[in-house]
Amino acid sequence: MSAAQQARARDTIAPYFGARLPEVLFAGHHHGSDTLITRCPSVTTLADAALGPRPTSQAAAAWTEVTEALCRVWLQSARPGFEPALATRKHSLRLERARHGLHHAGHRLRLPIDGGHHIIVNGTDHGPLDRILHRLAALRPPTIRVACHGDPQPRNILLDHANQWHLVDWEWSGHHQDWRMMTSHLVGWWYVESLLAGTHGRLTPARSALDLSYTTPCPASVSRWTAPAVSAFRRMSRPGELEQDLGALAAHTAMLLLREIPQVIVDGRHQLFAPLLGEAARILGSSHSDRPHPLLEPFTDPRQTDGSSV
Repeated sequence: MSAAQQARARDTIAPYFGARLPEVLFAGHHHGSDTLITRCPSVTTLADAALGPRPTSQAAAAWTEVTEALCRVWLQSARPGFEPALATRKHSLRLERARHGLHHAGHRLRLPIDGGHHIIVNGTDHGPLDRILHRLAALRPPTIRVACHGDPQPRNILLDHANQWHLVDWEWSGHHQDWRMMTSHLVGWWYVESLLAGTHGRLTPARSALDLSYTTPCPASVSRWTAPAVSAFRRMSRPGELEQDLGALAAHTAMLLLREIPQVIVDGRHQLFAPLLGEAARILGSSHSDRPHPLLEPFTDPRQTDGSSV
């Protein structure tokens, strides 16, 4: 996306976020280079503050504020009807990139990945890869569209010296968003980071299966950071749509895990292939069973859902 396009994308959400978006000073070509210049309220991201050796309570408070602000914008901007072809972030394109990235990773590992291969996670068969990808493709759209930043994750949030937060990187900003996809960023980013930081696995190819083994991560380690998203989800989901919304949240979270696979292979961190693919399979599979994945279990209790109307 060009600098001018990103500046225009910023403009679509400026009515909702106002001063939380740094001012654009220049967007265009400068000496032959596509250039975007903005004011810089800080060089410290919320990710820096949260993932440092001593995460502060101020970082947690800022993250809660960000999540609550996003939810208010979703509620304020919600309009009936969602057209996948008009979506700011198109699920079908993300899925195609995930599929391509998975096969590219297999090629780099000299591992032929076939759709008929069953995904075995710590001894449990989660079915063939084709079924996993089919479930992702069959995702039903939401009943409403909302405005959002588009990539609401801690590396796109700056914290200034007064612990005030600012949203940057507006490439995916727009007003035709799937709020469940946006919620997955508020949950999945933390889980992905916990996997990348401390999980190792082993992949054993078989004739018709990929046998993945790794120590299952504990979602409780990130519950401090994912709790605000649970509250936002409960406000957004209506009781009659809860099951569909939970399935969509699981699918979008699984997508975030799959999308990390190509990069970890390029980086030479092959030990992460198994946990990333395995957790994607587990999260998606849990949405088709009566036992939710531990990461998403807090989202599943309908008695705690606000069911806010919009």
